[in-house]
Amino acid sequence: MQTSESKSTQKKPHVGFSFKQRLIPSVLVALAISLTLCVFGPFEIYGANAEQFGFSLTDFLGWSLLYTLGLAAVICAILLPLRGRAFDIVFAIFFWIGLMLMIQGNYLNTGISSLTGDGMGTDGFAKSKVILNTVIWAIVGVGCLVAILLTPSAHRDLIRTVSTIAMITVIGMQLITFGVTSMTSDVWTQKNHSISGDESEELPHLLTFENLDRVSTEKNVIWFVVDRFDVSYFEEAQEKCPEIFYNLEGFTYFDDMTAMYPRTYPSISYMLTGAEHDFRDKRDEYLKDAYVNSEFLKILKENNYRISIYTDQFYGYDDARHLEAYVSNASPIDHTEVVDKPILTWDMTRLSLFRFLPVAAKGIVGEISTPTFQKYVIYQTDHPRYESYDMKVVHDFLTENAIEAVGGENNFTFLHISGCHMPNQYDENFGSPSKGEKYDATVSLKQSFKIINRYLDQLKELGLYEDATIIITGDHGWHGGSDTTLPTESGYPLITTLLVKESGTSEGALKTSSAPVMQGDIIPTILKSEGITTATDSGMSVFDVPEDQPRKRKYNFQSLQYTNGETDYEVIEYEIVGRARDLKSWTIVDRYRVGDIYY
Repeated sequence: MQTSESKSTQKKPHVGFSFKQRLIPSVLVALAISLTLCVFGPFEIYGANAEQFGFSLTDFLGWSLLYTLGLAAVICAILLPLRGRAFDIVFAIFFWIGLMLMIQGNYLNTGISSLTGDGMGTDGFAKSKVILNTVIWAIVGVGCLVAILLTPSAHRDLIRTVSTIAMITVIGMQLITFGVTSMTSDVWTQKNHSISGDESEELPHLLTFENLDRVSTEKNVIWFVVDRFDVSYFEEAQEKCPEIFYNLEGFTYFDDMTAMYPRTYPSISYMLTGAEHDFRDKRDEYLKDAYVNSEFLKILKENNYRISIYTDQFYGYDDARHLEAYVSNASPIDHTEVVDKPILTWDMTRLSLFRFLPVAAKGIVGEISTPTFQKYVIYQTDHPRYESYDMKVVHDFLTENAIEAVGGENNFTFLHISGCHMPNQYDENFGSPSKGEKYDATVSLKQSFKIINRYLDQLKELGLYEDATIIITGDHGWHGGSDTTLPTESGYPLITTLLVKESGTSEGALKTSSAPVMQGDIIPTILKSEGITTATDSGMSVFDVPEDQPRKRKYNFQSLQYTNGETDYEVIEYEIVGRARDLKSWTIVDRYRVGDIYY
Protein backbone atom coordinates (compact mmCIF):
# COMPACT_ATOMS: atom_id res chain seq x y z
CA MET A 1 0.00 0.00 0.00
CA GLN A 2 1.37 3.46 -0.97
CA THR A 3 1.74 6.01 1.76
CA SER A 4 0.54 9.59 1.38
CA GLU A 5 4.17 10.67 1.15
CA SER A 6 4.91 8.34 -1.74
CA LYS A 7 1.78 9.51 -3.54
CA SER A 8 2.85 13.14 -3.24
CA THR A 9 6.31 12.52 -4.59
CA GLN A 10 5.18 10.36 -7.51
CA LYS A 11 5.69 12.07 -10.88
CA LYS A 12 2.40 12.94 -12.52
CA PRO A 13 1.86 11.51 -16.00
CA HIS A 14 2.23 13.86 -18.99
CA VAL A 15 -1.11 15.15 -20.24
CA GLY A 16 -1.07 15.88 -23.99
CA PHE A 17 -3.19 18.28 -25.97
CA SER A 18 -6.49 17.04 -27.35
CA PHE A 19 -7.12 17.04 -31.11
CA LYS A 20 -9.12 20.25 -30.76
CA GLN A 21 -6.28 21.85 -28.81
CA ARG A 22 -3.74 20.73 -31.43
CA LEU A 23 -5.73 21.91 -34.42
CA ILE A 24 -5.40 25.71 -34.31
CA PRO A 25 -1.65 25.84 -33.43
CA SER A 26 -0.92 23.20 -36.10
CA VAL A 27 -2.83 25.07 -38.81
CA LEU A 28 -1.22 28.39 -37.88
CA VAL A 29 2.35 27.07 -37.89
CA ALA A 30 1.67 25.29 -41.20
CA LEU A 31 0.33 28.50 -42.73
CA ALA A 32 3.17 30.60 -41.31
CA ILE A 33 5.78 28.38 -43.00
CA SER A 34 3.94 27.83 -46.28
CA LEU A 35 2.80 31.44 -46.74
CA THR A 36 6.31 32.74 -45.99
CA LEU A 37 8.00 30.46 -48.51
CA CYS A 38 5.36 30.21 -51.23
CA VAL A 39 3.51 33.55 -51.21
CA PHE A 40 5.09 36.34 -49.18
CA GLY A 41 8.65 35.58 -50.28
CA PRO A 42 7.97 35.36 -54.04
CA PHE A 43 5.65 38.38 -53.81
CA GLU A 44 8.27 40.62 -52.18
CA ILE A 45 11.05 39.40 -54.48
CA TYR A 46 8.89 40.09 -57.52
CA GLY A 47 7.87 43.52 -56.20
CA ALA A 48 11.49 44.53 -55.64
CA ASN A 49 12.66 43.27 -59.05
CA ALA A 50 9.58 43.54 -61.30
CA GLU A 51 11.56 45.24 -64.08
CA GLN A 52 13.83 42.20 -64.39
CA PHE A 53 10.94 39.82 -64.99
CA GLY A 54 9.03 39.62 -68.27
CA PHE A 55 5.98 38.05 -66.63
CA SER A 56 3.26 39.44 -64.36
CA LEU A 57 2.61 38.70 -60.71
CA THR A 58 -0.64 36.98 -61.66
CA ASP A 59 1.28 34.52 -63.85
CA PHE A 60 2.55 32.70 -60.76
CA LEU A 61 0.62 33.92 -57.70
CA GLY A 62 -2.30 31.53 -58.23
CA TRP A 63 0.10 28.61 -58.39
CA SER A 64 1.88 30.00 -55.30
CA LEU A 65 -1.40 29.74 -53.39
CA LEU A 66 -1.76 26.11 -54.50
CA TYR A 67 1.80 25.41 -53.35
CA THR A 68 0.91 27.04 -50.03
CA LEU A 69 -2.13 24.83 -49.50
CA GLY A 70 -0.15 21.74 -50.47
CA LEU A 71 2.73 22.44 -48.10
CA ALA A 72 0.38 23.44 -45.27
CA ALA A 73 -1.59 20.22 -45.77
CA VAL A 74 1.60 18.16 -45.54
CA ILE A 75 2.66 19.87 -42.30
CA CYS A 76 -0.80 19.41 -40.76
CA ALA A 77 -0.80 15.77 -41.86
CA ILE A 78 2.45 15.28 -39.96
CA LEU A 79 1.40 17.16 -36.82
CA LEU A 80 -2.25 16.34 -36.17
CA PRO A 81 -1.99 12.54 -35.81
CA LEU A 82 0.76 12.95 -33.19
CA ARG A 83 0.00 12.97 -29.47
CA GLY A 84 1.76 13.69 -26.23
CA ARG A 85 5.51 14.23 -26.32
CA ALA A 86 5.75 13.31 -29.99
CA PHE A 87 3.45 16.20 -30.87
CA ASP A 88 5.31 18.55 -28.51
CA ILE A 89 8.69 17.84 -30.10
CA VAL A 90 7.58 17.97 -33.73
CA PHE A 91 5.46 21.08 -33.13
CA ALA A 92 8.44 22.79 -31.46
CA ILE A 93 10.54 22.04 -34.56
CA PHE A 94 7.95 23.46 -36.96
CA PHE A 95 7.40 26.48 -34.69
CA TRP A 96 11.15 27.09 -34.68
CA ILE A 97 11.27 26.90 -38.49
CA GLY A 98 8.31 29.24 -38.92
CA LEU A 99 9.77 31.80 -36.54
CA MET A 100 13.32 31.68 -37.89
CA LEU A 101 12.32 31.86 -41.56
CA MET A 102 10.78 35.26 -40.91
CA ILE A 103 13.73 36.43 -38.79
CA GLN A 104 16.30 35.21 -41.32
CA GLY A 105 14.55 36.74 -44.32
CA ASN A 106 14.09 40.14 -42.73
CA TYR A 107 16.98 40.62 -40.32
CA LEU A 108 19.83 38.14 -40.85
CA ASN A 109 20.53 38.40 -44.58
CA THR A 110 23.05 41.23 -44.42
CA GLY A 111 25.16 41.28 -47.55
CA ILE A 112 22.92 39.26 -49.87
CA SER A 113 22.38 40.98 -53.22
CA SER A 114 20.80 40.10 -56.54
CA LEU A 115 21.45 36.52 -57.52
CA THR A 116 24.30 36.27 -59.98
CA GLY A 117 24.68 32.53 -59.89
CA ASP A 118 27.61 32.80 -57.49
CA GLY A 119 27.68 32.19 -53.78
CA MET A 120 24.48 30.14 -53.72
CA GLY A 121 25.81 28.25 -50.76
CA THR A 122 28.39 29.44 -48.27
CA ASP A 123 31.00 30.47 -50.86
CA GLY A 124 29.99 34.12 -50.84
CA PHE A 125 30.03 34.47 -47.06
CA ALA A 126 32.75 34.77 -44.47
CA LYS A 127 33.09 31.64 -42.31
CA SER A 128 32.45 33.73 -39.22
CA LYS A 129 29.08 34.77 -40.63
CA VAL A 130 28.11 31.20 -41.50
CA ILE A 131 29.01 30.07 -37.99
CA LEU A 132 27.24 32.96 -36.26
CA ASN A 133 24.10 32.47 -38.35
CA THR A 134 24.08 28.73 -37.57
CA VAL A 135 24.55 29.41 -33.86
CA ILE A 136 21.57 31.81 -33.83
CA TRP A 137 19.36 29.19 -35.47
CA ALA A 138 20.60 26.52 -33.05
CA ILE A 139 20.02 28.65 -29.94
CA VAL A 140 16.45 29.50 -30.96
CA GLY A 141 15.77 25.86 -31.85
CA VAL A 142 17.02 24.56 -28.51
CA GLY A 143 15.06 27.30 -26.77
CA CYS A 144 11.82 26.24 -28.46
CA LEU A 145 12.33 22.58 -27.52
CA VAL A 146 13.27 23.37 -23.93
CA ALA A 147 10.30 25.71 -23.49
CA ILE A 148 7.71 23.18 -24.62
CA LEU A 149 9.28 20.15 -22.94
CA LEU A 150 9.99 21.65 -19.52
CA THR A 151 6.83 23.68 -19.09
CA PRO A 152 4.69 22.14 -16.30
CA SER A 153 1.32 20.72 -17.31
CA ALA A 154 -0.41 23.45 -15.39
CA HIS A 155 1.05 26.07 -17.72
CA ARG A 156 0.76 24.20 -21.01
CA ASP A 157 -2.14 26.38 -22.13
CA LEU A 158 0.21 29.34 -21.82
CA ILE A 159 2.64 27.70 -24.25
CA ARG A 160 -0.20 27.05 -26.68
CA THR A 161 -1.37 30.66 -26.38
CA VAL A 162 2.13 32.12 -26.85
CA SER A 163 2.87 29.95 -29.89
CA THR A 164 -0.50 30.85 -31.42
CA ILE A 165 0.14 34.57 -30.94
CA ALA A 166 3.69 34.21 -32.34
CA MET A 167 2.51 32.52 -35.53
CA ILE A 168 -0.31 35.05 -35.96
CA THR A 169 2.35 37.77 -35.59
CA VAL A 170 4.59 36.13 -38.22
CA ILE A 171 1.68 35.95 -40.67
CA GLY A 172 0.34 39.38 -39.74
CA MET A 173 3.68 41.21 -40.17
CA GLN A 174 4.05 39.82 -43.66
CA LEU A 175 0.42 40.53 -44.50
CA ILE A 176 1.04 44.17 -43.60
CA THR A 177 4.06 44.28 -45.93
CA PHE A 178 1.96 42.57 -48.61
CA GLY A 179 -0.74 45.23 -48.26
CA VAL A 180 1.64 48.21 -48.16
CA THR A 181 3.55 46.97 -51.21
CA SER A 182 0.30 46.39 -53.07
CA MET A 183 -0.88 49.95 -52.40
CA THR A 184 2.40 51.82 -52.88
CA SER A 185 3.92 50.13 -55.93
CA ASP A 186 2.92 48.93 -59.38
CA VAL A 187 3.54 45.30 -58.48
CA TRP A 188 0.04 44.38 -59.71
CA THR A 189 0.50 46.07 -63.08
CA GLN A 190 -0.30 43.52 -65.76
CA LYS A 191 2.40 43.00 -68.38
CA ASN A 192 0.72 42.61 -71.75
CA HIS A 193 1.02 39.18 -73.32
CA SER A 194 -1.43 39.63 -76.20
CA ILE A 195 -0.71 42.88 -77.99
CA SER A 196 -2.72 44.59 -80.70
CA GLY A 197 -3.08 48.08 -82.08
CA ASP A 198 -1.51 50.98 -80.20
CA GLU A 199 -0.90 48.83 -77.10
CA SER A 200 2.26 47.52 -78.77
CA GLU A 201 3.84 50.89 -78.03
CA GLU A 202 3.91 49.94 -74.35
CA LEU A 203 6.38 47.12 -74.97
CA PRO A 204 10.10 47.72 -75.48
CA HIS A 205 11.79 46.75 -78.71
CA LEU A 206 14.38 43.98 -78.53
CA LEU A 207 17.73 43.17 -80.11
CA THR A 208 17.58 40.03 -82.26
CA PHE A 209 19.89 37.62 -84.07
CA GLU A 210 19.35 39.51 -87.34
CA ASN A 211 22.58 40.09 -89.34
CA LEU A 212 24.79 38.08 -86.96
CA ASP A 213 25.78 36.02 -90.00
CA ARG A 214 26.72 39.09 -92.08
CA VAL A 215 29.96 41.01 -92.46
CA SER A 216 31.14 43.52 -95.03
CA THR A 217 33.33 43.15 -98.08
CA GLU A 218 34.77 46.52 -97.06
CA LYS A 219 35.71 47.35 -93.44
CA ASN A 220 34.83 45.22 -90.42
CA VAL A 221 34.97 45.78 -86.67
CA ILE A 222 34.25 42.65 -84.65
CA TRP A 223 34.02 43.12 -80.87
CA PHE A 224 33.64 39.96 -78.76
CA VAL A 225 32.71 40.41 -75.10
CA VAL A 226 33.15 37.28 -72.99
CA ASP A 227 31.31 37.89 -69.73
CA ARG A 228 33.61 38.07 -66.70
CA PHE A 229 36.74 37.37 -68.76
CA ASP A 230 39.22 37.81 -65.93
CA VAL A 231 42.94 37.66 -66.69
CA SER A 232 43.28 34.75 -64.25
CA TYR A 233 40.93 32.70 -66.46
CA PHE A 234 42.86 33.59 -69.62
CA GLU A 235 46.27 32.83 -68.12
CA GLU A 236 45.06 29.56 -66.60
CA ALA A 237 43.64 28.50 -69.97
CA GLN A 238 46.94 29.39 -71.68
CA GLU A 239 48.60 26.78 -69.47
CA LYS A 240 45.88 24.11 -69.55
CA CYS A 241 44.56 24.34 -73.12
CA PRO A 242 46.62 26.78 -75.24
CA GLU A 243 45.25 25.16 -78.39
CA ILE A 244 41.95 27.06 -78.08
CA PHE A 245 43.79 30.30 -78.85
CA TYR A 246 45.06 29.19 -82.28
CA ASN A 247 43.33 32.10 -84.02
CA LEU A 248 45.14 34.95 -82.27
CA GLU A 249 47.62 35.76 -85.04
CA GLY A 250 48.42 39.47 -85.01
CA PHE A 251 46.83 40.01 -81.59
CA THR A 252 48.31 41.80 -78.59
CA TYR A 253 47.39 40.76 -75.06
CA PHE A 254 47.07 43.64 -72.58
CA ASP A 255 47.59 42.09 -69.17
CA ASP A 256 46.90 45.21 -67.08
CA MET A 257 43.51 46.41 -68.34
CA THR A 258 40.99 47.72 -65.82
CA ALA A 259 37.26 47.81 -66.44
CA MET A 260 35.16 50.69 -65.11
CA TYR A 261 32.60 48.56 -63.24
CA PRO A 262 32.44 45.06 -61.66
CA ARG A 263 29.12 44.04 -63.25
CA THR A 264 27.56 43.63 -66.70
CA TYR A 265 25.38 46.64 -65.96
CA PRO A 266 26.54 49.27 -66.75
CA SER A 267 29.74 47.85 -68.27
CA ILE A 268 28.13 46.97 -71.61
CA SER A 269 26.56 50.38 -72.16
CA TYR A 270 29.74 52.13 -70.99
CA MET A 271 31.89 50.18 -73.45
CA LEU A 272 29.55 50.99 -76.35
CA THR A 273 28.97 54.65 -75.55
CA GLY A 274 31.63 55.91 -73.15
CA ALA A 275 28.85 57.24 -70.90
CA GLU A 276 29.80 56.89 -67.24
CA HIS A 277 27.16 56.17 -64.62
CA ASP A 278 27.32 57.19 -60.95
CA PHE A 279 24.03 55.34 -60.14
CA ARG A 280 22.27 58.48 -58.97
CA ASP A 281 20.01 58.28 -62.05
CA LYS A 282 17.59 55.41 -62.59
CA ARG A 283 18.80 52.49 -64.68
CA ASP A 284 16.33 53.01 -67.56
CA GLU A 285 17.03 56.77 -67.71
CA TYR A 286 20.79 56.22 -67.82
CA LEU A 287 20.54 53.56 -70.54
CA LYS A 288 18.28 55.72 -72.68
CA ASP A 289 20.55 58.78 -72.42
CA ALA A 290 23.71 56.73 -72.96
CA TYR A 291 22.56 55.28 -76.29
CA VAL A 292 20.56 58.22 -77.64
CA ASN A 293 23.52 60.55 -77.07
CA SER A 294 26.30 58.13 -78.04
CA GLU A 295 28.97 59.94 -80.06
CA PHE A 296 30.70 56.66 -80.90
CA LEU A 297 27.64 55.05 -82.48
CA LYS A 298 26.85 58.29 -84.26
CA ILE A 299 30.39 58.43 -85.71
CA LEU A 300 30.15 54.83 -86.94
CA LYS A 301 26.83 55.55 -88.57
CA GLU A 302 28.18 58.67 -90.27
CA ASN A 303 31.06 56.57 -91.63
CA ASN A 304 28.68 54.10 -93.28
CA TYR A 305 28.91 51.25 -90.75
CA ARG A 306 26.04 48.82 -90.38
CA ILE A 307 25.88 48.45 -86.60
CA SER A 308 24.70 45.19 -85.03
CA ILE A 309 24.71 44.83 -81.24
CA TYR A 310 24.01 41.50 -79.55
CA THR A 311 23.51 41.70 -75.79
CA ASP A 312 20.82 41.20 -73.15
CA GLN A 313 17.91 43.42 -72.32
CA PHE A 314 17.90 44.97 -68.83
CA TYR A 315 21.66 44.59 -68.26
CA GLY A 316 22.84 45.82 -71.67
CA TYR A 317 19.96 48.03 -72.75
CA ASP A 318 16.43 48.84 -71.64
CA ASP A 319 14.55 49.45 -74.88
CA ALA A 320 16.04 48.90 -78.34
CA ARG A 321 14.01 51.90 -79.56
CA HIS A 322 16.80 53.99 -78.08
CA LEU A 323 19.27 52.26 -80.43
CA GLU A 324 17.13 52.12 -83.57
CA ALA A 325 18.75 55.22 -85.03
CA TYR A 326 21.99 53.22 -85.19
CA VAL A 327 21.49 49.45 -85.05
CA SER A 328 20.32 47.04 -87.73
CA ASN A 329 18.92 44.31 -85.46
CA ALA A 330 16.20 45.99 -83.34
CA SER A 331 12.70 44.59 -83.60
CA PRO A 332 9.28 45.38 -82.08
CA ILE A 333 7.45 42.70 -80.09
CA ASP A 334 4.30 41.33 -81.70
CA HIS A 335 3.23 39.56 -78.53
CA THR A 336 4.61 37.57 -75.60
CA GLU A 337 3.59 34.30 -74.01
CA VAL A 338 4.36 33.02 -70.51
CA VAL A 339 4.94 29.26 -70.50
CA ASP A 340 5.46 26.54 -67.88
CA LYS A 341 3.81 28.52 -65.09
CA PRO A 342 4.00 25.73 -62.46
CA ILE A 343 7.77 25.42 -63.01
CA LEU A 344 8.11 29.22 -63.08
CA THR A 345 6.37 29.28 -59.69
CA TRP A 346 8.77 26.66 -58.36
CA ASP A 347 11.74 28.78 -59.42
CA MET A 348 10.20 31.81 -57.69
CA THR A 349 9.83 29.61 -54.60
CA ARG A 350 13.50 28.64 -54.89
CA LEU A 351 14.36 32.33 -54.83
CA SER A 352 12.24 32.62 -51.71
CA LEU A 353 14.03 29.66 -50.15
CA PHE A 354 17.36 31.33 -50.81
CA ARG A 355 16.15 34.38 -48.93
CA PHE A 356 14.69 32.59 -45.90
CA LEU A 357 16.97 29.61 -45.33
CA PRO A 358 19.94 29.86 -42.95
CA VAL A 359 23.20 30.77 -44.66
CA ALA A 360 24.64 27.27 -44.29
CA ALA A 361 21.60 25.77 -46.05
CA LYS A 362 21.22 28.24 -48.93
CA GLY A 363 23.23 25.99 -51.23
CA ILE A 364 20.35 23.50 -51.51
CA VAL A 365 18.55 26.03 -53.72
CA GLY A 366 20.98 25.27 -56.56
CA GLU A 367 22.00 27.62 -59.35
CA ILE A 368 19.51 30.35 -60.14
CA SER A 369 19.84 33.80 -61.68
CA THR A 370 17.99 36.27 -63.89
CA PRO A 371 18.47 34.12 -67.06
CA THR A 372 16.67 31.28 -65.24
CA PHE A 373 13.44 33.24 -65.67
CA GLN A 374 14.00 34.47 -69.23
CA LYS A 375 13.10 31.06 -70.65
CA TYR A 376 9.55 31.34 -69.35
CA VAL A 377 8.69 34.36 -71.51
CA ILE A 378 8.49 33.78 -75.26
CA TYR A 379 8.82 37.00 -77.29
CA GLN A 380 7.40 36.99 -80.81
CA THR A 381 9.63 39.25 -82.94
CA ASP A 382 10.66 39.39 -86.61
CA HIS A 383 13.81 37.43 -85.74
CA PRO A 384 14.69 35.40 -82.62
CA ARG A 385 15.48 37.54 -79.59
CA TYR A 386 19.18 37.65 -78.75
CA GLU A 387 20.10 36.38 -75.29
CA SER A 388 23.75 36.00 -74.33
CA TYR A 389 23.24 33.54 -71.49
CA ASP A 390 22.79 30.47 -73.73
CA MET A 391 26.08 30.07 -75.57
CA LYS A 392 24.89 26.87 -77.22
CA VAL A 393 22.20 28.82 -79.10
CA VAL A 394 24.81 31.33 -80.30
CA HIS A 395 27.20 28.56 -81.31
CA ASP A 396 24.46 26.67 -83.15
CA PHE A 397 23.40 29.80 -85.01
CA LEU A 398 26.94 30.44 -86.26
CA THR A 399 27.36 26.75 -87.11
CA GLU A 400 24.10 26.49 -89.03
CA ASN A 401 24.44 29.87 -90.79
CA ALA A 402 27.61 30.52 -92.75
CA ILE A 403 28.87 34.10 -92.51
CA GLU A 404 28.16 36.07 -95.66
CA ALA A 405 30.13 39.09 -96.89
CA VAL A 406 27.87 41.86 -98.20
CA GLY A 407 28.97 45.03 -99.99
CA GLY A 408 27.63 48.56 -99.88
CA GLU A 409 28.51 49.47 -96.30
CA ASN A 410 31.05 48.76 -93.60
CA ASN A 411 30.24 46.50 -90.64
CA PHE A 412 30.41 46.82 -86.83
CA THR A 413 29.44 43.73 -84.81
CA PHE A 414 29.34 43.69 -80.99
CA LEU A 415 28.78 40.14 -79.71
CA HIS A 416 28.29 39.58 -75.97
CA ILE A 417 28.27 35.98 -74.70
CA SER A 418 27.92 34.77 -71.13
CA GLY A 419 31.36 33.23 -71.22
CA CYS A 420 32.93 32.68 -67.81
CA HIS A 421 30.05 33.93 -65.72
CA MET A 422 28.45 31.30 -63.48
CA PRO A 423 26.13 29.46 -63.68
CA ASN A 424 26.99 29.30 -67.39
CA GLN A 425 28.78 25.96 -67.59
CA TYR A 426 28.78 23.23 -70.19
CA ASP A 427 30.58 20.02 -70.89
CA GLU A 428 32.81 19.74 -73.95
CA ASN A 429 29.78 19.25 -76.24
CA PHE A 430 27.66 22.15 -74.92
CA GLY A 431 25.69 19.70 -72.79
CA SER A 432 25.00 20.03 -69.07
CA PRO A 433 27.88 19.05 -66.79
CA SER A 434 27.54 16.12 -64.42
CA LYS A 435 25.46 16.84 -61.34
CA GLY A 436 27.58 18.15 -58.49
CA GLU A 437 30.53 18.88 -60.77
CA LYS A 438 32.45 21.92 -59.58
CA TYR A 439 32.39 24.99 -61.82
CA ASP A 440 35.41 25.21 -64.10
CA ALA A 441 35.91 28.53 -65.85
CA THR A 442 38.37 26.90 -68.27
CA VAL A 443 35.61 24.72 -69.71
CA SER A 444 33.37 27.76 -70.19
CA LEU A 445 36.25 29.61 -71.83
CA LYS A 446 36.79 26.69 -74.20
CA GLN A 447 33.16 26.91 -75.24
CA SER A 448 33.39 30.69 -75.60
CA PHE A 449 36.30 30.33 -77.99
CA LYS A 450 34.43 27.76 -80.05
CA ILE A 451 32.12 30.66 -80.91
CA ILE A 452 34.94 33.14 -81.42
CA ASN A 453 37.05 30.73 -83.48
CA ARG A 454 34.07 29.78 -85.65
CA TYR A 455 33.67 33.47 -86.49
CA LEU A 456 37.38 34.14 -87.05
CA ASP A 457 37.84 31.01 -89.19
CA GLN A 458 35.12 32.22 -91.54
CA LEU A 459 36.62 35.73 -91.70
CA LYS A 460 39.87 34.11 -92.84
CA GLU A 461 38.07 31.96 -95.40
CA LEU A 462 36.46 35.10 -96.82
CA GLY A 463 39.82 36.89 -96.94
CA LEU A 464 38.60 39.58 -94.51
CA TYR A 465 40.66 38.77 -91.42
CA GLU A 466 43.70 40.97 -92.10
CA ASP A 467 41.78 44.20 -92.64
CA ALA A 468 39.40 43.65 -89.73
CA THR A 469 39.70 45.33 -86.35
CA ILE A 470 39.03 42.65 -83.75
CA ILE A 471 38.56 43.08 -80.00
CA ILE A 472 38.23 40.19 -77.53
CA THR A 473 37.63 41.31 -73.97
CA GLY A 474 35.44 40.98 -70.90
CA ASP A 475 32.84 43.34 -69.53
CA HIS A 476 34.40 42.97 -66.07
CA GLY A 477 36.70 40.72 -64.09
CA TRP A 478 36.08 38.20 -61.34
CA HIS A 479 35.29 39.60 -57.91
CA GLY A 480 36.78 36.65 -56.04
CA GLY A 481 33.50 35.08 -54.98
CA SER A 482 31.98 37.99 -53.09
CA ASP A 483 29.92 40.91 -54.31
CA THR A 484 30.22 42.56 -50.92
CA THR A 485 33.96 42.54 -50.21
CA LEU A 486 36.05 45.39 -51.60
CA PRO A 487 38.84 44.44 -54.03
CA THR A 488 41.46 45.85 -51.67
CA GLU A 489 40.11 43.61 -48.92
CA SER A 490 39.48 40.44 -50.92
CA GLY A 491 42.88 40.32 -52.61
CA TYR A 492 41.35 40.22 -56.12
CA PRO A 493 42.30 43.32 -58.14
CA LEU A 494 39.69 42.70 -60.89
CA ILE A 495 41.84 42.80 -64.03
CA THR A 496 39.92 42.16 -67.25
CA THR A 497 41.37 40.39 -70.29
CA LEU A 498 41.90 42.50 -73.41
CA LEU A 499 43.07 41.10 -76.76
CA VAL A 500 43.31 43.45 -79.75
CA LYS A 501 44.13 42.99 -83.45
CA GLU A 502 44.44 46.19 -85.45
CA SER A 503 43.35 46.46 -89.05
CA GLY A 504 46.23 45.57 -91.39
CA THR A 505 47.77 42.87 -89.18
CA SER A 506 47.22 39.14 -89.58
CA GLU A 507 50.47 37.39 -88.74
CA GLY A 508 52.78 36.87 -85.82
CA ALA A 509 52.50 35.16 -82.45
CA LEU A 510 50.48 36.70 -79.63
CA LYS A 511 52.30 39.67 -78.13
CA THR A 512 51.94 40.90 -74.56
CA SER A 513 51.81 44.49 -73.36
CA SER A 514 51.73 45.63 -69.73
CA ALA A 515 50.62 49.15 -70.59
CA PRO A 516 48.18 50.56 -67.99
CA VAL A 517 45.15 50.58 -70.29
CA MET A 518 41.47 50.87 -69.38
CA GLN A 519 38.09 50.04 -70.84
CA GLY A 520 37.56 53.58 -72.07
CA ASP A 521 40.55 53.17 -74.41
CA ILE A 522 38.76 50.62 -76.60
CA ILE A 523 36.63 53.15 -78.51
CA PRO A 524 39.61 55.34 -79.55
CA THR A 525 41.52 52.14 -80.41
CA ILE A 526 38.77 51.14 -82.83
CA LEU A 527 38.52 54.61 -84.38
CA LYS A 528 42.29 54.80 -84.94
CA SER A 529 42.49 51.26 -86.34
CA GLU A 530 39.67 52.03 -88.77
CA GLY A 531 41.25 55.33 -89.81
CA ILE A 532 38.30 57.40 -88.60
CA THR A 533 39.10 60.96 -87.59
CA THR A 534 36.88 62.96 -85.26
CA ALA A 535 36.38 66.67 -84.64
CA THR A 536 37.38 66.28 -81.00
CA ASP A 537 40.04 64.18 -79.31
CA SER A 538 38.53 60.76 -78.59
CA GLY A 539 41.46 59.59 -76.45
CA MET A 540 44.46 57.28 -76.82
CA SER A 541 44.60 53.95 -78.55
CA VAL A 542 45.83 51.15 -76.30
CA PHE A 543 48.85 50.89 -78.59
CA ASP A 544 49.82 54.48 -77.77
CA VAL A 545 49.90 53.98 -73.98
CA PRO A 546 53.51 53.59 -72.74
CA GLU A 547 54.10 50.60 -70.48
CA ASP A 548 55.93 52.70 -67.90
CA GLN A 549 53.42 55.57 -67.80
CA PRO A 550 52.18 56.41 -64.26
CA ARG A 551 48.66 56.80 -65.49
CA LYS A 552 45.61 57.44 -63.30
CA ARG A 553 42.72 55.05 -63.83
CA LYS A 554 39.28 54.95 -62.22
CA TYR A 555 37.30 51.97 -60.99
CA ASN A 556 33.77 52.09 -59.55
CA PHE A 557 33.01 49.15 -57.28
CA GLN A 558 29.47 48.63 -55.93
CA SER A 559 29.22 46.88 -52.60
CA LEU A 560 25.94 45.79 -51.04
CA GLN A 561 25.81 47.00 -47.45
CA TYR A 562 22.62 45.43 -46.15
CA THR A 563 19.19 44.16 -47.18
CA ASN A 564 16.40 44.53 -44.65
CA GLY A 565 13.48 45.01 -46.95
CA GLU A 566 15.55 47.50 -48.98
CA THR A 567 18.57 46.99 -51.19
CA ASP A 568 21.34 49.47 -50.46
CA TYR A 569 24.50 49.58 -52.53
CA GLU A 570 27.51 51.71 -51.81
CA VAL A 571 29.66 52.97 -54.67
CA ILE A 572 33.38 52.90 -53.84
CA GLU A 573 35.41 54.91 -56.34
CA TYR A 574 39.03 53.84 -56.65
CA GLU A 575 41.95 55.64 -58.24
CA ILE A 576 44.60 53.29 -59.59
CA VAL A 577 48.13 54.61 -60.17
CA GLY A 578 50.65 51.99 -61.21
CA ARG A 579 50.25 48.28 -61.89
CA ALA A 580 46.62 47.32 -61.19
CA ARG A 581 47.71 43.84 -60.14
CA ASP A 582 49.41 45.47 -57.16
CA LEU A 583 46.60 46.39 -54.76
CA LYS A 584 48.88 48.99 -53.21
CA SER A 585 48.18 50.99 -56.39
CA TRP A 586 44.47 51.19 -55.45
CA THR A 587 43.26 54.15 -53.39
CA ILE A 588 39.68 54.93 -52.36
CA VAL A 589 38.90 58.54 -53.34
CA ASP A 590 35.13 58.61 -52.80
CA ARG A 591 32.26 56.50 -51.52
CA TYR A 592 28.52 57.09 -51.39
CA ARG A 593 25.30 55.11 -51.08
CA VAL A 594 22.89 54.89 -54.00
CA GLY A 595 20.17 52.42 -52.96
CA ASP A 596 19.32 49.76 -55.53
CA ILE A 597 21.61 50.16 -58.55
CA TYR A 598 19.17 48.23 -60.76
CA TYR A 599 16.15 50.43 -60.01
